[in-house]
Amino acid sequence: MTRFMPLLFLICCRLAAQPAFNPSVPPPKQILGYELGNRFSSHNRLEQYLSAVRDAAQDRVRFVPYGETYEGRKLYLAILSSPENLSRLDEIKSHVHKLADPRTITDSEAEQIIKNSPAVVWLSYGVHGNEASSPEAALSVLYQLAARTDNETTSLLKNLVIIIDPLLNPDGHERYVNFQTVHSGTKPVEDKNADEHNEDWPSGRTNHYFFDLNRDWTWLTQKESQARIRTYQEWKPQVHVDFHEMSYNSSYFFFPAAKPINTNLPKSVIEWGQIYGKANAAAFDTMGWSYYSRESFDLLYPGYGDSWPSLSGAIGMTYEQAGGVGIRVKRADENILTLKDRIDRHTATSWATLKATELNREKRLRDFYSFFKEAINEGKSGPVR
Repeated sequence: MTRFMPLLFLICCRLAAQPAFNPSVPPPKQILGYELGNRFSSHNRLEQYLSAVRDAAQDRVRFVPYGETYEGRKLYLAILSSPENLSRLDEIKSHVHKLADPRTITDSEAEQIIKNSPAVVWLSYGVHGNEASSPEAALSVLYQLAARTDNETTSLLKNLVIIIDPLLNPDGHERYVNFQTVHSGTKPVEDKNADEHNEDWPSGRTNHYFFDLNRDWTWLTQKESQARIRTYQEWKPQVHVDFHEMSYNSSYFFFPAAKPINTNLPKSVIEWGQIYGKANAAAFDTMGWSYYSRESFDLLYPGYGDSWPSLSGAIGMTYEQAGGVGIRVKRADENILTLKDRIDRHTATSWATLKATELNREKRLRDFYSFFKEAINEGKSGPVR
């Protein structure tokens, strides 16, 4: 029997390491009727799950409708934090606004805010409606934050205010889900030539007016963008992540970004890209997943969901998962890529980003304050006034 003791010890340790969940918070399957990764979720199903979590986890979650699409679908934010933080959200917003306008406070007052305030992290999923794993991942992250009772999760909620936008582009996403419903059979087809992997025009990437919402952060030509930025400016988060998909034959991209880098960005943006990149890399290394950085996705154009937040004081980042296909597809290397694979990886980077922010909370808030302080000083003495 003794030769089995190391194996038993390993199994027990792994079981002990599994987080516990509050049974009163329903997992997605209980509301949706299927496991995440078995099908794509329509907007109304997302709404159903958001409502269920809101009702079951009122001590951790607030839901805020912040706008409406051209086709009449609601845009929502889930705001998650500790009960203490949720009771003083207006105060937290006020403190963030003071850090964002150094003319209103002294350095010592700013330092008090930095030491005593949670950092604000905004996670955006589904700006391209046919990059459809990210809204599913949003539900996974939402459930874990609302239901997990382990010390890691309660610590995250104590030190952060986490804002989840589960679906930025409901109209485009609905086109994609409808496409999948019409073109898929009872079992997923792995052949890339199958209908379910090849969308008809105009695809679900864009919104109702076929506008790419990930090109609109600066210009605000679409009502979804206008509503989002209005709410974004209320919170002024210190971290923003935009979750995407790319070629199904690729792997996973996270920051540091590729060149060119917008020259108006402070050097600290590059440093933070490395901090978050190392955190994500560690999470992927643990799972044996492949990834890359510093290629393909730059930080130059000001209208993206990474560059605009970075030009507004946050560290904005793009995360790209291989995908853009149906439930299961055979890649060129003969491996099968599943929707569940895509969800798991977006969930992993979401979690790693939150943990890295918590670990570096004061530094992130301090650099956020410095961003605006340096900008004001440059405005007084530089060529642009």
